Amino acid sequence: MKIVCVTSCFSGIVHTYIAAEAFVRSGETLGHEIYVETQGPTGSGPLGQDLIDSADGVIFAVDLELAGRDRFVGKPYLHVDVAAAIHGSIDLINQLLSQIDDGTASLVEIAQPEESNPAASDNGHKKKGIFAKLFGSGR
Repeated sequence: MKIVCVTSCFSGIVHTYIAAEAFVRSGETLGHEIYVETQGPTGSGPLGQDLIDSADGVIFAVDLELAGRDRFVGKPYLHVDVAAAIHGSIDLINQLLSQIDDGTASLVEIAQPEESNPAASDNGHKKKGIFAKLFGSGR
């Protein structure tokens, strides 16, 4: 099967690429095609829309707000933090494929505007990861 993944962390350097490598290696081990888009403050390596459209599923391993979520609409997906991908990429791939097979996978939907999200902070940016834990998910 073909799976596309998006990885991002707060610094956009270390964990983003460790998670990406973990997915690629796990895909090779399991015999699946894995393609990874890295996102973060240092930039993005976007996947082509044709590749996304041909994928069987998506894994979002992100600690930041996902850029370009609308490109994945309709795809079965899992959404986890980067640490989960680093420490359990094989399990995540198997979990996604199992959910696709039994029809329980969530599908990516069109994102709702930030102002309709009560968890958004005053400046319109949703806090995630460690910042949400330290400072709360919003005011």
